[in-house]
Amino acid sequence: MSYSEGHPVRPVGGRLVLDFVNTADWTSTDHVAHEKLKSPDDLDVWLRTLEIKAHCAGTFDQLKLLRSDLRSMLLETKVSGTLNAVRELEFGAKEGAPPVLEGLLAASAISILADPRERGRLKMCPGDNCGWLFIDETKNSRRTWCSMESCGNRAKAARHYQRNRKAADPR
Repeated sequence: MSYSEGHPVRPVGGRLVLDFVNTADWTSTDHVAHEKLKSPDDLDVWLRTLEIKAHCAGTFDQLKLLRSDLRSMLLETKVSGTLNAVRELEFGAKEGAPPVLEGLLAASAISILADPRERGRLKMCPGDNCGWLFIDETKNSRRTWCSMESCGNRAKAARHYQRNRKAADPR
């Protein structure tokens, strides 16, 4: 069992579709910087960790393309066309079969896109080659990082380093 070379699944997005989109780290130009779903086995680990019992209607590669499309839709500022595109995804499952993962992801995306409050709290982590999406559910809407344990701490350490470096070099 592997998931991104032993890294744990970290559900920080607050919604299923965001945690799925966050199975990759993204560059500032919306390309995958680090792939966490390298194989169908990685997808299985992700599903089990999140306790999701669903099957994929498409291939593994199609699912990764869907991930990129969903991320683009969530970041899109025009909601109407985006909602229509998400609604076109297959929702159905055969009777008695587990739900289709693509349908669960589409429903999760629609719940964000259709609610102005959710859209207003959707943020992207500014961490270097992170780009993870999350819903800021803090009272004051001031959450910045996907998590303080990773990107937040790296940013704080970099600021500390820069301050100490300037203090040590009095030029």
